Amino acid sequence: MLFSHVSNTGSITGAEKLLLLFCLQISPYFDCILTAPQEGRLTYDARKKGIPVRILSYPLLFGMYQPGAQLQEEAEALRQHSDFASVLSCLLEAAPDIVLTNTIVNVLPAMAAKTLGIPVLWQITEVMQSSEHVHAAAAVVDKYSDCLIAISEASASLFRGRISRPITLLPPSSDNEHLHPDQGLIRTGYRKILRLKDSHACIGYISSFIHSAKGLHEFIRMAVILAGSYEQCRFVAIGKPADHAYYERCIAEVNASGFRTRFRFIPFVESVHAAYSAMDILVVPSMVEEGLGMTALEGMLCGKPVITFDSGGLGELMRNTGNGHAAVPTGNYGSLAAKAAEFLNDPFLRESTGRRNAEAARNQYGLDVYARKIAVFVEELRRGCPDWMSGMISSSVAATRASQPALLPDAARSAEGAPRAPRSNKPKRRKSRSKKAPAAKRRLAHRRTGAGRAAKTRKSKKRR
Repeated sequence: MLFSHVSNTGSITGAEKLLLLFCLQISPYFDCILTAPQEGRLTYDARKKGIPVRILSYPLLFGMYQPGAQLQEEAEALRQHSDFASVLSCLLEAAPDIVLTNTIVNVLPAMAAKTLGIPVLWQITEVMQSSEHVHAAAAVVDKYSDCLIAISEASASLFRGRISRPITLLPPSSDNEHLHPDQGLIRTGYRKILRLKDSHACIGYISSFIHSAKGLHEFIRMAVILAGSYEQCRFVAIGKPADHAYYERCIAEVNASGFRTRFRFIPFVESVHAAYSAMDILVVPSMVEEGLGMTALEGMLCGKPVITFDSGGLGELMRNTGNGHAAVPTGNYGSLAAKAAEFLNDPFLRESTGRRNAEAARNQYGLDVYARKIAVFVEELRRGCPDWMSGMISSSVAATRASQPALLPDAARSAEGAPRAPRSNKPKRRKSRSKKAPAAKRRLAHRRTGAGRAAKTRKSKKRR
């Protein structure tokens, strides 16, 4: 069973994409069930690809990303949350051999699984914010997991030396068949939608959800610098505002710049590969340390020059693909503008960098590479944890379910459905209405027979 921390309706985040990809790649080795807190793009895509889905509510513990002094107490308090029993019930019903929980804030499923003796793989897709309480978050992960899967060295580094569990590096990939450089017709069509001429150089920004950590403000400041020197530049920002006040401040700065007509703001696109194809340069100005940077990877796979801030796994991705020179100090939008100017001044450099990026991204992070790493990981599980692969865990959980039926409350979920409504101790109203006094019954019978027929006769005469 794989537990997603979110299931967004309008768009899909990098962490959701990665979980779905992981699920698809391990499906040849395991029967997988994807569990999500609500219906969304993730669950729709999973069902479309033949993966069973369960909908189950569980809270997130955001203190794991920004650890505080009371973090361990906050984690233990999850046992008292109303959703804890429901997750236990779901695990007992499904009896999985292994549970995978996705992202560092998704604590409750790991706790529930360990309570039942089910092994836990904890996939870390982000980089914790460093503080004096990082050890507390590491202690929670150490207590409620058996193995960590980190998508980059940046996401793994804060756990090294702090936990006893093994850490597996499993960098992400993308299974989107449309992410490739040869998209001439798609590029032409989408640039028409964006009102871009052939002479325009499009510099793009993409984020599933826009807030200050994603650096839209820095992108705009870079764009204003370039707009003063490059009349042919156009700037496209794609993403749904998550922090509306922040987004409005960004728009206000564009309006005050004198270059408003050079910008295009789009809240959502159905086919992200079409948006990438329309761009000439992609900028990923993340202000926080990223686990990796799926937007940058997708842009490379589409054959685009990519410029980023050197933020955690994002800088790691850039260096691994030979783009270390295009990862500038975080927050330095002037350096972003300088790097973009290099590509604007040299169209040949722009084209050759895009082609090289597509090849390097596939060599380092391509789907074939990812599938081989999954196969190696599964083989390591077979050798190192044979009980996990034998069905013994599932049998043990099923035995627990049989011996302790009280652990299966009515909140148990079916394979595709929502929770059943809890039973009420109150008698159903229809039963109380059925117990009428004899006199009341006679009056009711009178109305239903004679009185009722008389009324119908009078109405019939009036109509005639």
